[in-house]
Amino acid sequence: MPHHTDIATISWGLPDDWVDWTHGDLDQAEADVAALEDDPTARAAIMAAVREFDSIITEGIPGTACAAIWTPGPRYRKPQANALLRLGSPPAAGPMNVETLLDAVRTGARPRWAGRLLEVAAFPSHVTAGDAVLRIVDRAPRLSRRVSREWTWFILPADTGQFVSCQFESSSVEHFDHIAEVTTDVANMVEVTLRQG
Repeated sequence: MPHHTDIATISWGLPDDWVDWTHGDLDQAEADVAALEDDPTARAAIMAAVREFDSIITEGIPGTACAAIWTPGPRYRKPQANALLRLGSPPAAGPMNVETLLDAVRTGARPRWAGRLLEVAAFPSHVTAGDAVLRIVDRAPRLSRRVSREWTWFILPADTGQFVSCQFESSSVEHFDHIAEVTTDVANMVEVTLRQG
């Protein structure tokens, strides 16, 4: 059986118009917001969204290393997308490969709160950091036509039993094509370093 080591660090690269931060480091987010936005009212609104998203992560999304939100311009008062970079471990069944990961992510998508799961698709792929699976999930709140799309890249770096997930979510249908392109670019910029020794 091959020896696997744990992942020490994970990082990503996002376009300049995203506000990104190491989970819990709101000073880093504030510097990004200041560089993107001159208007104090808009800066305050974006930072409020950052704080809210960081709080949601702290309460319910373990393993998150980095987070981001996207507000594409002054006519948007709220973020149009958010993103997470997380570290995960395979289930007790053992190490994953692309085939077992495909099965797991197809069946692992769940509706949220009182919502409906509309569609789940998963595709094998490869990114710079290793083999990967892209899962695309469409959800909608009950009694609503509003669709939320989630793109999650599950990445299997070599020589470790752990995986990395790079997840984006948006309810802004007009931006879905753009965000899909961004997710692919960012997934290819994910960098992983393994623990030494």
